Amino acid sequence: MNSLSNYMLLICVCLLSSLFADKEQKGKYSVPILNVKTRQLVLDTNQTLMIDCRGRWELTWAFPSGLDRDQMQVEDSRCGRRGHQYCSRLMVGRSQAQHTGPFQCRYRHRPRKQSSLYVYVTDSQQPFVERPRMSPDVLYLKEKQPLVIPCRVTNPNVTTKLIKFPNYSLSPDQRNIIWNSSKGFTIRTPTFFYIGLFFCQTVTDGVTHKSHKYFVYRPVSNITNVYLNSSGPVQALKGKRLVLNCTATGELNTRVNITWDYPGKRLVKHRMHMVFYSILTIPKLQRSDRGLYTCRVTSGEKTKQQRVNVSVYDRPFIHLRPRQGFVMETQAGQKSYRISPKLRAFPAPEVIWLKDGMVAAEQCSRYRLDGHSLVIKDVVEEDAGKYTVLVRIQEYGLYHNLTLTLVVNVSPQIGERAVSLQDPGSVTQGSRQALHCTSHGVPPPHIQWLWHPCPSKEAFVSGVYRCIASNSAGSDQLDIHFYITDVPGGFSVRQKEEPREGGNLQLTCVANKYLFTALSWQRVSDTEDVQPRSSVPTGQQLTSGDFSNFLLLLLSNLTIADSGAYRCSARHLITGQEVHLDTQVVVTILEPPVLHHNLTDCTVNVSSSVTLRCPSEGIPPPTITWYKDEHALKLFPIFISCGRVQPASQSNSSLAVLGISTATL
Repeated sequence: MNSLSNYMLLICVCLLSSLFADKEQKGKYSVPILNVKTRQLVLDTNQTLMIDCRGRWELTWAFPSGLDRDQMQVEDSRCGRRGHQYCSRLMVGRSQAQHTGPFQCRYRHRPRKQSSLYVYVTDSQQPFVERPRMSPDVLYLKEKQPLVIPCRVTNPNVTTKLIKFPNYSLSPDQRNIIWNSSKGFTIRTPTFFYIGLFFCQTVTDGVTHKSHKYFVYRPVSNITNVYLNSSGPVQALKGKRLVLNCTATGELNTRVNITWDYPGKRLVKHRMHMVFYSILTIPKLQRSDRGLYTCRVTSGEKTKQQRVNVSVYDRPFIHLRPRQGFVMETQAGQKSYRISPKLRAFPAPEVIWLKDGMVAAEQCSRYRLDGHSLVIKDVVEEDAGKYTVLVRIQEYGLYHNLTLTLVVNVSPQIGERAVSLQDPGSVTQGSRQALHCTSHGVPPPHIQWLWHPCPSKEAFVSGVYRCIASNSAGSDQLDIHFYITDVPGGFSVRQKEEPREGGNLQLTCVANKYLFTALSWQRVSDTEDVQPRSSVPTGQQLTSGDFSNFLLLLLSNLTIADSGAYRCSARHLITGQEVHLDTQVVVTILEPPVLHHNLTDCTVNVSSSVTLRCPSEGIPPPTITWYKDEHALKLFPIFISCGRVQPASQSNSSLAVLGISTATL
């Protein structure tokens, strides 16, 4: 129980100690305390400056840049009732105008905990803290940031003006142009007007004093691009020298920093203000130097970089092998074909391509070298062959070659297509026909015949024979129209009988049904003009057979006026052209039979022969009938000689007979 009470008491003591420690830390000496209670102190020239500082921890001083450490004394000591505090005294024996500025006492290990005193050391002969020098200081005008022209003065009561060279005067307005004796002029929202040369000016005891000059410059941070002297990976041999050149481009007045990052060296920085390039040199490469090299260019907040990979090889080499086997295939007509084996070599080798043992580029202008590949433009069948690539690095005596075979596949082409006629012919029924289909291609094409019959009930019909030639490269086809006809030539006209006056005449127009259509009859005049004829029947009779269509034209009760040319017209189904066939009709005028002389009695000896003649004429030629003893002779016309009957001429009938004979026309 006692141990528990002691433990609780210890916890309470620790908590109270912590509370008191926090209170003390936030109390009087949370920051060092100066013996000067005001924020600024004004001294005369050569007057002694003494500042005491007290705090909880070790103390250190910060002082104006115009004061050298050997011009002042600092005394450090422990102070307080129990010596738990730290005291420090800073003393400047003879203060000068350039000692004007902030004096700060801070904790050594807590530099943000500090107290500051601004000290003015007045000098009527030097109203500005900094004396004018030959070269102006450069001030940077940055976007969206105030511009401070630091023409501080040695007396807080001095009145100054801001002058833009040569003599443009600006006075404080406490809105945009603000004056502070410990800082100088502050331009809250500077414009391009504030680019140029500026200085401050004041008058003391009737004398005009000018401050140091300041050149206000607007920095540009627009990096256009960054380039390396190698656009691709860099390859190098071990022991050789590596040189990388990094170049940056930017807008006018841009200032850049260039840094390199590479294996073995990290962020080596080269500050470049005017020169926009940096050269990195490694005199003797080792295997450990291989890797990624980065050139990084910065300007203000803008950064751009370029990278390159460096490979380091122990010795030169050539590795050459086919990409996809030793035999390659391409298609004739292809726009281009690239023969590209797998090649790795260092240093860069010399490459020569041969085709069938001869330099390829010298054989044909369509061959060109692209890197280590050979490109063939507009591939043709003649490009097939053996291609050899010769690779050599003559400096190190390295040689290698590789032979590849190129097969150019050619799509089949049927030769008869070039000479086939648009107008197909007809094939006479029952005749033998040979159909030809010749094709060339690589590989040799396979030829197949297909038959597409025209719609018909008959097996022996018209149709289309299709020849198909195909290989792995493609196919070609030829359609041969096969039209069977029972009409010579597929189109003809016929007259069934001889046209005679008063008789009927049938004209027939026959056309192959798969080649011709729209059959019609017209009367044609001597001048080839189609003439209407009222006696031509308007209802012409059209019949269809197995192979042909028949258009019949019947002319009834013929007269001489029906003589003339009759035309059958039809339209070719394939070509669309009109075709015509004419037939000439000559109507024969009838004339009655006429005997040239009458028969007379004739006496002959027994066993002798006699010839009776009956010459006559008429249109049409008359039919002659012979009678003997008033009995018609059945054989007509005849010769009867020695008991034998012989035929006689119809137009000049004769009869050899014994007895009385009569001829009837």
